[in-house]
Amino acid sequence: MFLNIEQAEEEFQNLLYRVEPKSVAEFLSWINESFVVSDGKHVRKLLDSGNIEFDGRSEPTSECDVLLRKIAVDIRSELPTTALLPSETVCWPQSGLDSDCSRDTTVHVDAFLYDDDDVDELVNQGALSREYCAKCGCREIMPLTFISHSLSIDQLRFAFTVLVPLSEHMKGTLIVDVGSRLGAVLYAVYSYSSGLVNAIGIEMNEDFCKLQKRVIENNGMEANVKVINDDVRKQAKVVSAADVIVLHNVFSFFLPLADQVNNLLGLQYFSCENDSFKNYTECWEFLRKSTRPGTAVISNPAIEAITEHLILSFSISDWLEKIETGYLVAQYAGVNQDLFNDCVKLTLYKVKHRDEAR
Repeated sequence: MFLNIEQAEEEFQNLLYRVEPKSVAEFLSWINESFVVSDGKHVRKLLDSGNIEFDGRSEPTSECDVLLRKIAVDIRSELPTTALLPSETVCWPQSGLDSDCSRDTTVHVDAFLYDDDDVDELVNQGALSREYCAKCGCREIMPLTFISHSLSIDQLRFAFTVLVPLSEHMKGTLIVDVGSRLGAVLYAVYSYSSGLVNAIGIEMNEDFCKLQKRVIENNGMEANVKVINDDVRKQAKVVSAADVIVLHNVFSFFLPLADQVNNLLGLQYFSCENDSFKNYTECWEFLRKSTRPGTAVISNPAIEAITEHLILSFSISDWLEKIETGYLVAQYAGVNQDLFNDCVKLTLYKVKHRDEAR
């Protein structure tokens, strides 16, 4: 059972009363050094494995943000505001977590390309609306549903400076992004690791692959960053080699039907209510079989939520160990509630060893 802020403050004060008076200052100093929070600008955590420090907004990290922002602005010029391409096949799920999304009331605003300030500017310019009229001609206005198929820069920074800090000891490790789309995860891995960590994106859409390759070449990332134009189920070797796998809004909007999974010509919208989830479930079956024990998985949304409506041959809890990260998010975001809400969506898992799954 969690405490609210008032209860936590009271318990903390009671704890201080129990500390030897001459040691109170030392105790408070330890807390300050171990758990510092300030709007995501500085975070330090003492991990059980040793004293590992990371700074969520150090000068090098700020430079990483600048590079990612530059790339985002460059990509904007090549895409429509929605960041959707005519060559995409999009399915609107009729069951499960995303079933509240529909073509008429859902707007895709890519979080990597546009942060909250950018969205406000688009609204002010009339290029984007936040509401729609539920009954044409009246004042019954409803909010539009906003979705993104990319992680924001804030989320990427949190993922690779806090959840899985890309420090020097990770040199040569491999991060695989399933459904890499615009390549945001790939650029972030390169940037936050200073090119020490390898990244591979697997993306079915050829046009997005071409875009990613241009960005990679233009920014000199070719030595460590690759893009594969393929269905992830055909890349077992790559997936099994991954040390970290990133899953962001995978499968549900793009793999509804057995006979449509390879249809990538024309931006089409499908309803899934009467269709089989064969390809969708196959993807999860594939990931379970292909990921090796010890691999870290970062998912948004949580895997339990996006697979809840599927009939799988295994239990998610038998495959993955969910790592508690709420305290890390709280430390990182501090009093910035918007930052907390964005970063808490990222769930960290570790692939279990076979004997652990029994």
